[in-house]
Amino acid sequence: MTLKEETKLIFDRLLGSAISEQVNNFDDPEKYPKDFLDECTDFLGKFIGGNAAKKKLEPLYKKYAVG
Repeated sequence: MTLKEETKLIFDRLLGSAISEQVNNFDDPEKYPKDFLDECTDFLGKFIGGNAAKKKLEPLYKKYAVG
């Protein structure tokens, strides 16, 4: 599973598929994984709060060795 797919799965579980599609508008996760995850964290934070978003995406930062 790619970084984008894993991120979309988290968004889908939390907010539904319509919101998870917004991930497609962020930086290219293959070229810019940290920028991609930072954008996802900021976006997700608008819905569930910044700290909660960081906790949800922290495993992806670790897995993809960014941050």
